[in-house]
Amino acid sequence: MIATLSTPPCRQHDTRPMDLSNLSSNWKRLQQTLPKPSSASQLKPANPLKRKSSSEQRNGVQKHIPIHKHNSHAANSSSSLPPPKKRRMDDHYHSNFPGAATIIPRKEQHNPAALLTPSPLHPDIPNEGLSATATPGKYVALDCEMVGIGPTPDQDSQLARVSLVNYHGHQLYDAYVLPVVPITDYRTHVSGITPLALETARPFNIVQKEVAALLDERILVGHALKNDLSALIMAHPKRDIRDTSKYPKFKELAMGKTPALRKLVDQLLGLKIQTGEHSSVEDARATMALFRMEKEGFEAEAVRRFGRQLVAVKVDAEGAGEGSSKKKKKKKKKKKKKT
Repeated sequence: MIATLSTPPCRQHDTRPMDLSNLSSNWKRLQQTLPKPSSASQLKPANPLKRKSSSEQRNGVQKHIPIHKHNSHAANSSSSLPPPKKRRMDDHYHSNFPGAATIIPRKEQHNPAALLTPSPLHPDIPNEGLSATATPGKYVALDCEMVGIGPTPDQDSQLARVSLVNYHGHQLYDAYVLPVVPITDYRTHVSGITPLALETARPFNIVQKEVAALLDERILVGHALKNDLSALIMAHPKRDIRDTSKYPKFKELAMGKTPALRKLVDQLLGLKIQTGEHSSVEDARATMALFRMEKEGFEAEAVRRFGRQLVAVKVDAEGAGEGSSKKKKKKKKKKKKKT
């Protein structure tokens, strides 16, 4: 049972002056009534902490006694603790808070070579047509695969596959194309096209229409795009073309000649492509990676050749943005009727 402490009644403080003459006599009488201390208690001073602790235990109440700075045990334990580390602004990339694993360091975010690895969220599905997950942005990359036709199939080509990827390398479109003219050489060892693949191919006019819709008012990236656009029987504004085969810095690597895409990827990205059968999806990704590597240079070259163009950009979910050029419409002046 815990005992309760009663509060003594408050006394009013006596403000009258003390009679010093009676102080010594009263003190002597008080000393006579008090018991004499033993010799042990005189030699050993009382420990105020122990006295306080014992009285508190008798009353059934335990109070927290703070540790003073002069306590040797506390001093030793505090000195053994390491000083707090200063955090840098980029330390949150390595912290253990929820969701930290999803944060990508800036160096990896801007690594163009990473584009050549397909995204698990946007998988490559051959002959899918329009992607169900990926969305186009301001920039799209195009690549085509051809087959041989006629008596000279090594020289005459026909469209067999079309692929497009967005700025992030996600497959936007992939389709096999039905031949308009009989094929005399599938070029399987290079193109990867087989008679079996073309059994589910789409008509040329359907593919042409779907590709045209994706390229409309967007900047087209590719390698030797003249050949791809010719096979599609399409045209695209020159100011909106970024051709990696014509970029001056890339041509310097080929001694002024047209550089091969495979060699550019090997020299600049340190990756191997086109080691066997070609993939138009992979080649489109490679051209987008090369473009992103020199994006500022490509855009500066376009401004130098064609001047600046005002582009209204709508940022999409992928972050690349959708761009469309706006032309000012001239207001027609109304002619006043003669009266």
